[in-house]
Amino acid sequence: MSAPRLALRRLGKTLKLLPALIALFAGPAEALGQNPDPAELTTQENQPEFKLRVERNLVPVRVIVRDSKGQIVRNLDKDDFRIFDSGKLQTITYFSVEVPSSKSSMPAASGATEPANEQALPETARPASTPQRYLGLYFDDVHMKFEDVARTRDAADRYLVSSLRAGDRVGIFTASGQTVADFTDNLGKLHEALFHLLPRPIAAKEISPCPDILEYQAYKIVHEHDPYSIEIATEEALYCQFNGDRRYVDRAQQEAEVSAVRTLTFSETEAAQVLRGLEQLVRRMSVLPGQRSLVLVSPGFLTLTLRFEVSEIADRALRSEVIISTFDSKGLYATPPLGDASERASVLPQRADMVGHKTELYLEQFDRNKEVLRDTAFDTGGEFFQNSNDYDQGFQRVGALPEVYYVLGFSPKNLKYDGRFHNLKVELVKPARVTLRARRGYFAPKIAPDAAAQAKEEIEDAVFSQAQVSELPLELHTQFFKINEKDVKLSVLAHLDVRFLRFRKSEGRNLENLTVVTVLFDRDGKYLTANEKRLEFRLRDGSLERLFRSGLTMKTSFDVKPGTYQVRQVVRDAEGGHLSGLSRTVEIPF
Repeated sequence: MSAPRLALRRLGKTLKLLPALIALFAGPAEALGQNPDPAELTTQENQPEFKLRVERNLVPVRVIVRDSKGQIVRNLDKDDFRIFDSGKLQTITYFSVEVPSSKSSMPAASGATEPANEQALPETARPASTPQRYLGLYFDDVHMKFEDVARTRDAADRYLVSSLRAGDRVGIFTASGQTVADFTDNLGKLHEALFHLLPRPIAAKEISPCPDILEYQAYKIVHEHDPYSIEIATEEALYCQFNGDRRYVDRAQQEAEVSAVRTLTFSETEAAQVLRGLEQLVRRMSVLPGQRSLVLVSPGFLTLTLRFEVSEIADRALRSEVIISTFDSKGLYATPPLGDASERASVLPQRADMVGHKTELYLEQFDRNKEVLRDTAFDTGGEFFQNSNDYDQGFQRVGALPEVYYVLGFSPKNLKYDGRFHNLKVELVKPARVTLRARRGYFAPKIAPDAAAQAKEEIEDAVFSQAQVSELPLELHTQFFKINEKDVKLSVLAHLDVRFLRFRKSEGRNLENLTVVTVLFDRDGKYLTANEKRLEFRLRDGSLERLFRSGLTMKTSFDVKPGTYQVRQVVRDAEGGHLSGLSRTVEIPF
């Protein structure tokens, strides 16, 4: 007899042994014993709303190690690393070696063919159309100029034509949200989306602002009260608004400070727009199966007042196993003496010293704008392509997955929930001629999560992960029943060995709570729907003994159409905090 048939027969026996338990999942809750008051088992069922959080105490750090020839170092283990949090040595509590190219998509669905109308794929089957890898191209059309857009879109189009493989899904996304092609393997749709890209700033910039205050200069005026930056802006305002009349110096300074606030506010608004779209795309990709990588194509932008938001994006990407690479769309870039020729510095009569200071501000802003690209890539294990006009090679680099990387995790000692930035340093225990690239730091949470919030977060993280977690002995099977040519009932059957649950004795009852979340995705990994069951056990000794012998069988059903689906189920117990997460792919023929 086949394995699926044996599995289903065992499930059938369980159904006969525990009709009361099965009734719990088919309709209203009932008690296990003869006397239903107080109930031995109650259940609540709802559709969960997943809102990922990043405040968990575990800090993940992705590390890439290269030797002196630039080759990936593959043979390291946990004891080879040391990690410091603000100079203090930490205990590494999590370690893994990730080889992205070796990972495959979800295992195939299991099930049986009884009764005749219900069908399931054998355990070894996998639909050929199941995606293996997702790549999101995110264009910062808010900051990019037309020449940046033209060069990068042409190179991206050539890259996709030459590099897209079976099982790949690519999506085109923009900071403005005006040009989008959701994840697909259709090159025609991707090509069309790419060639609809255009610069889309939030608002047109002034051609000849007076005074001409740089974004970085505005930051130094507003937040640092830098005397040089204030004096330069004041002198510019004096000459362009008051013809250099020194009697109006105070008014010129007021105009300069007002202009600085306006410039900085505009800069922050555009930067926040880009980061908001990037964060949403990371969230979108976190629910997808297979390998997930994202490329931010941008000339860079100022994020000095948005560092917490940048760090949150990196943290979310690390927890969601999304790798973010960055592509500097300016290419090979030489800054002229008075800054970008398209936004020339005001030349002040008889004040060559201020022209020099203004040039320094241009150069400093140039470097500051690149920080978001560099830090986001390095913090998440991606590549940072910059200062080159070989855009074809650039997309080959940022579009590729790292060969091997290490993931370290630690729980900070005596962590204060104060939102403070913590510098991280990763090094090898035995110094060697290697280069380590790792996360530069993290922001501490501002609010301590309670136990319920942390449990919810663990479940959500497991739902959106593709890793198989087996802390509880859970078996998962799927089967479907065709109602007609267009309508199908998809059933997810799970069997849990409850002997491994940690029941707590209180007032003659055995207490335990279970949360069971079952999620349905389509063939491209798009979230469709979910079902959440919360079971509260208040079992007498006799009921618990029977449950130990039979185990617990759970059934969740979805109304679907023929097609390919991915099912993910996560079970967590409250008393022990143990969790299991399994995935299956099922293909329902048309």
